[in-house]
Amino acid sequence: MLIKRPADNIAEASFAVAMELLRITPPERPVILKPNLVEPSPPPVTTDVRVVAGVISALRESGIHDITIAEGSGTGDTFDNFAKLGFNHLGVKLVDLDQEETVVLPVNNFRVWSEIVVPQILLNTFIISIPALKEHSLCGVTISLKNMVGILPAPHYSGYWSYKKSMIHKYDTDGCIADLLSLIQPDLAIVDASQGMKGHHLSGTPIEPSLNLIYGSENPLEADSFGCDLLGRDWEDINYLRMIAENTKQG
Repeated sequence: MLIKRPADNIAEASFAVAMELLRITPPERPVILKPNLVEPSPPPVTTDVRVVAGVISALRESGIHDITIAEGSGTGDTFDNFAKLGFNHLGVKLVDLDQEETVVLPVNNFRVWSEIVVPQILLNTFIISIPALKEHSLCGVTISLKNMVGILPAPHYSGYWSYKKSMIHKYDTDGCIADLLSLIQPDLAIVDASQGMKGHHLSGTPIEPSLNLIYGSENPLEADSFGCDLLGRDWEDINYLRMIAENTKQG
């Protein structure tokens, strides 16, 4: 179910969306919040910290206090990026996924990777993906599902070029994303569409007038399909989204 609120007050809108979704799908496991902090640039390149603050408030209001913000930035030091973007003041644990213990998981019916290394901390948790709504120069869009690429640990997925998760681009990028998402998907998606960005995920053009929206769903594919509409894209033209939908039908 899509829940939408105007983002006149970003934190309040995020709180309202999160409260509605938590009533639909209450967490029964420790909560991991996964923003998009690909680099230290401010929103709309990255998730606005006020969105995450609103989600944390909703979780606490719902009696949930085991909350961790986890990211593995593509550029720069993740803890430095947390600090530069205001995440140090949210009163919850911050984790750099590039520094965590890892496990190797097999991928059934894989397209590219027969196994994937993931941070162990993500297993048996309730993951809320909190992306910024953007077009992507290689994949078309990056919303709640593509946001999960940041969980790939840099010690295992860097080295193809300077981007710390660059091995995902050495092969079929869309197939790699679909393989990853067949293992770990968000339980909820809450999308920062307060501004939105077109053209490029790092150097694109902020949408004017701004989209002025926070929205979410307990179905990340639904959230991303709606996000494609907001960006003027057909989700079925986004290869990795189509692959993930196929995986869901087969599963």
